[in-house]
Amino acid sequence: MTDENQPPNSAPVPPQQPVTPPPPAAPQYQAAPPAPPSGAPAYQPQPGYGAAPVVPGKTLGIVGLVLSIASFFIIPFIGAIAGIIVSAIAKSQSKKGGVPKNTPATVGLILGIVSLVLSIIGFIIFFVVIAAVVSQCSNGVYEMNGVTYSCG
Repeated sequence: MTDENQPPNSAPVPPQQPVTPPPPAAPQYQAAPPAPPSGAPAYQPQPGYGAAPVVPGKTLGIVGLVLSIASFFIIPFIGAIAGIIVSAIAKSQSKKGGVPKNTPATVGLILGIVSLVLSIIGFIIFFVVIAAVVSQCSNGVYEMNGVTYSCG
């Protein structure tokens, strides 16, 4: 029972992919131009674009400045002393290195001294106030605005 009008029983043929040509080759460039004649001036780099000079004691001066500033807010007495010491060392290193000015170290030294003086004044005022309160309470009974207080 085969039909003569039908093709023989075979597997279907897949469609063929079109063949693409390879990509074009990279363009060829000419060789570099020849060097200028010996009489022509050659390219010179611009001056002033080198690395910044290293200032001895600059980083230590910044550390001293930060310590001195911190002594006003965070660590009053010890920070001031540390800021003074670190700034003085930075200033000394700068002078030995031939750099007469180290601004962060100078500012750190001044702020450290100011902070130390203010800390000492603050401690004196604190102890005077405490002593005044204790002296008023030494007899055991005192009166303030019509109210009698007893200590101890």
